[in-house]
Formats: sequence, C-alpha cells, structure tokens
Amino acid sequence: MAVKVKPLVLEGKTVRLEPLCQEHAQGLYNRGRFEPDWAYMPRACFVDAADARHWIDEALATSEQMAFAIVDLARGRVAGSTRYLNIRPAHRSLEIGWTWLGQDYQRTGFNTESKLLLMTHAFERLACARVEFKTDARNLRSQAALERIGATREGVLRKHMIVQGGHERDSVYFSVIDEEWPQVKRRLQSLCER
Repeated sequence: MAVKVKPLVLEGKTVRLEPLCQEHAQGLYNRGRFEPDWAYMPRACFVDAADARHWIDEALATSEQMAFAIVDLARGRVAGSTRYLNIRPAHRSLEIGWTWLGQDYQRTGFNTESKLLLMTHAFERLACARVEFKTDARNLRSQAALERIGATREGVLRKHMIVQGGHERDSVYFSVIDEEWPQVKRRLQSLCER
C-alpha cells in the first residue's frame, strides 16, 4: 500500500496535532522566540510574528511535507510544531522532524505523545514500512529522546547540511521499521501513562 498523506488532525489525551496554518503564527512566535531552543535547528528562533508567518508559508509551500501545530488540549494554545517530511510513497516511508516545543512544554510528555500519534498514523493508517528521524550530532538531548522511545540509531551523515551560522552539520539518523512498531508502540504508550 502506498503512503498517501492528506490533511488530518491527530488527537491524544493531552495533545492535538492539527494542520499548520497562519492562525498559529502568534502562538508559535510566543513559544518559539527563546534562542537556545533553536541552537540545533536549521534556522534561528523567531524574531517576530511576521517571521513566524513566513516560516509557516515556507512549511506549507513544500509538497513533500505535512506540517502540524502541536496544541495543548487543556490550555487550548499552541505548544510547538512538528512535521512529516520526505514523504516517499513508493518506498512506504517518511520522516518525522522539525519538531520543537516551547519552554513550558519541554520534558512534559508532549513530545512523546506527539510521536505516538504520528507514528501510529504512519504505521497503522499509511502502512509505512519505515519512519525515520534525523538530528544534529551535537544535539545529545534529541538523540537520547529518540533512543528512549525505541528508535534505532543507524549512523551519521557527515557534513550533511549547512545550518545557521554556516555550521557544517553532521546528522545522526534513527529509524523505526514496521516489524519493530508493536514493541515501540507499547513503549510509547507506557511512557505516555507516566
């Protein structure tokens, strides 16, 4: 079965992932202007709401992506953003990335529940054989989080991309494949219950 992604809303106990749109710009700016949170991202933090609107336009203009706002159900406000990237239907694979959360939502379980929602949809609705993740080799916190959810570290692409400040980034790749999904799903569900 081929991967075919349509606009969708994924909702859990604490998080709703909804299609990114301009209505999220102010909330994203409010959460995304803390510079250290963007140290390992391809670009720097938002400088103003217009910058957030421009970032949304760029995300929506890329056909191989599906961008989501991560919404805090209890507070009804934007917590951050994430995306399906590199959607490759012929290979039944996609990437989950560009994930970031504002300061109030880091280390809270929002990222774990977001990954559970995205991966469940990818494996169980889109019939993916592979879901991949990549992170800056300097971002040890992100690597630990991916290992914590049960993703397998595959290796490093050296000087993979040039990011903010002209840094030649090494990217560490992780993945989960369909045979591993049932165990990874149980692990994610267990982490979400804590």
